[in-house]
Amino acid sequence: MRTLAILPFILLTCCQPEKKFDFLVGEWTRTNEEAGEQTIETWKRLNDSTYIGHSYILSGKDTVWREKAILSPIAGVWHYQVRLMEEIEAINFRVVEADGRSFICENQHNAFPKVIRYWKDGENLQAEVSYNDSSVAYLFARKQEVQ
Repeated sequence: MRTLAILPFILLTCCQPEKKFDFLVGEWTRTNEEAGEQTIETWKRLNDSTYIGHSYILSGKDTVWREKAILSPIAGVWHYQVRLMEEIEAINFRVVEADGRSFICENQHNAFPKVIRYWKDGENLQAEVSYNDSSVAYLFARKQEVQ
């Protein structure tokens, strides 16, 4: 009888969509940018198991860098796949840790970066790409809508 009592709870929790990455959703502007540049990163939740990201860097009015990312499970394991500029092949990073406010993904076979980390810091978003002792920090604030 006790087993039957917890069955609805198990079914309810196991069938809930994962929202480990909802903290990414929104449009973000990098605040620790080099002079004359502006980095914008946008994340959307496509469905219960797919997040789409788009980043670009503007220098003046020119787009000098662009990348697209997909965060979704492959064979039951979450992956962060990024495609740079006009590249055809995406670089695949396996998510090794995620808790709803942060995640870490790795690809030890990639030249740079080997580790990508995102985390929510209050109302801001932070990211870090790293390789051994070298890293680049990205500090983002939610982009303010123009009235």
